[in-house]
Amino acid sequence: MTRIALALSVSITILSSSAKCADGLDALTAKTSPLNKGEVIAFFGDSITQAGARRGGYCRIISDAITKKRPDLGVRFVFAGISGHKVPNLQSRVDRDIIQKKPTLVLIYIGINDVWHSLGGRGTPKDKFNSGLRSLIKKIGDTGAKIVLCTPSTIGEKTDGSNKLDPMLEEYSAISRKVAEDTGVTLCDLRKAFINHLKKNNPENKSKGILTGDSVHLNKAGNQFVAEQVALAFVKALQKKSDSKSVSLFNGKDLSGWHIDSPRLDKNPKGRKPFTVRSGLLVSLGTPGGHLITDKKYQNYRLEVEYRFAARPGNCGVLVHASTPRALYKMFPKSIEVQMNHKHAGDFWCICEDITVPNMVERRGPKAKWGVTEGKARRILNLTDASEKKPGEWNRMVIECVKDEVKVWVNGDLVNHGSKCTASSGQIALQAEGSEVEFRKLLLTPISKLSK
Repeated sequence: MTRIALALSVSITILSSSAKCADGLDALTAKTSPLNKGEVIAFFGDSITQAGARRGGYCRIISDAITKKRPDLGVRFVFAGISGHKVPNLQSRVDRDIIQKKPTLVLIYIGINDVWHSLGGRGTPKDKFNSGLRSLIKKIGDTGAKIVLCTPSTIGEKTDGSNKLDPMLEEYSAISRKVAEDTGVTLCDLRKAFINHLKKNNPENKSKGILTGDSVHLNKAGNQFVAEQVALAFVKALQKKSDSKSVSLFNGKDLSGWHIDSPRLDKNPKGRKPFTVRSGLLVSLGTPGGHLITDKKYQNYRLEVEYRFAARPGNCGVLVHASTPRALYKMFPKSIEVQMNHKHAGDFWCICEDITVPNMVERRGPKAKWGVTEGKARRILNLTDASEKKPGEWNRMVIECVKDEVKVWVNGDLVNHGSKCTASSGQIALQAEGSEVEFRKLLLTPISKLSK
């Protein structure tokens, strides 16, 4: 290859790399940018974000670019980074530093100290990191603001896996990814981006100096790199169609919006209650028997339920179209139960309501025995008993109710589909029926037709 050709090749490679790197800021500040007039963008985090608000920091790179290229939009910025902060710290100041500023777009960049401070015994346990992120997202999301959640980036830039906290960073990054997936917020996977960049640009396996000055805090190149990644995530978040109709039936803190019906509590109201909130999860303790019932009634919806058996797997269920309490055996409300009993998830149980499925005799037994009250054949078998995960792992059940039809999936498998249901609306209930079950997601979305 000639010297000219070589120089041209190198030049093209550099230009191509630069163009790719600049995609985020260019897209965010272009005339076609999804930024809205009067947007208020908040940067919420620790010392990396605190330093990012200074000249040359990643927050300022973004804010200066928007202000310079899109002054017509009048975008305002909130810088809320404080050195040493972890997820619990953000929870304690989210009202003052974020909610009261009424942002329309919020970046949550946290996790480094939750991991790093573990070296001195002051880190954040994984369960609190998980529940804390979910609490922050719920609180900020309830204001209507769009959210970008970052994974923690790096504590040491070596690429051979020898950074002391690499395994823990991976665990906490996985939590952030799952939280983003569950809550529907936009993910900015800085951990993955950093690893990919360092593998290409740190051939000497240095512990710092590529994107950080001290193995954690960003240097000039690091601030530019993060600015590009965040800007691209902002574009994705702003382009997402808001699904304001979806509502979480569980706020992660208490049982607001629900009430407990347990016959045993009639004589002893101060006795053990079968439902509680623990580490950000809604828990059915299994005993005493009873139901947790929504205060509101619903119709035409998709209900996404994520659950697992906390100890020995056993029985539980989700009841749809619930109405008259204690209609069956002086315990069960009138409803259609979607079974969660281990190895039988997705069965229908008719509780003073009825529903029809294909192959009724095969799945329900002789027609003469069918019924919806005590002693009758009320159980309708599901289409497969092989869809559940191992005990202790999280299962995802999706229940769609539209008009007189109920359709159920477990971990992506269609497990039941009934029609001609004798009810088309009602409350939603969870059972306490012998086994402890944890729920981390109960998301309801109004729909007009069933999914295929």
